[in-house]
Amino acid sequence: MRDGTLKRTARGILLSLVVAGGVASGSALARTIIVEVAPPPARVEVIPVQRHGYTWAPGYWSYPRNQYVWVNGHTMRTRTGYEWTPDRWNQVNGRHEYQAGRWTRGNDVHGQ
Repeated sequence: MRDGTLKRTARGILLSLVVAGGVASGSALARTIIVEVAPPPARVEVIPVQRHGYTWAPGYWSYPRNQYVWVNGHTMRTRTGYEWTPDRWNQVNGRHEYQAGRWTRGNDVHGQ
């Protein structure tokens, strides 16, 4: 009986470590998308009037399954002290590299 309890405890600890390792490595799974062909021009979007506390994330070209697919812009809740940097494609050494949108700290927050 005691041996069975020890095995269950060891198994539980091992499972916890595996799950924690999987969660911690989530950012390591992020990949950089680099494409030879430039994305098409951005589509024209009608931006709705934003309510107080909300901001607009513009649409962008995604690249799943080796082809460009338009992702529509959307309204999202503003984060106090941060500014939204939109998703975009940067030209690097003749190729096109995708940079996901993200929140960046506003310049006035840290006196920069």
